[in-house]
Amino acid sequence: MATTLIRNGAFNGALSAMSSGRLTQDGTPGDYATVANAANAFATQFLTANAALAVPMADADNAQIGQLCEAAARAVLDGRACTSATAADYAGPAAGAAALAKQGVAKLV
Repeated sequence: MATTLIRNGAFNGALSAMSSGRLTQDGTPGDYATVANAANAFATQFLTANAALAVPMADADNAQIGQLCEAAARAVLDGRACTSATAADYAGPAAGAAALAKQGVAKLV
């Protein structure tokens, strides 16, 4: 079961939410390692939460599934200060985001 779109969507949404309004305009990529590592950890946990669903989501479920997962991740993490690079630290938010995305899949056209 392919989940690349799902994982990348979760990463993109997490990165967006975790950095929204919090970062200065700095052109040094290394200065953003903490937020990128945290977003990666969230995406990893999102895949774990997805796999735990009774019927996990797969990339083939809908062409827009990546964007749906991105929106769910952003919605769940918006306003949170996240810096941990440990996937398990995001168990609750990732489970919520995966459940939200799963509920939304059937509504996509």
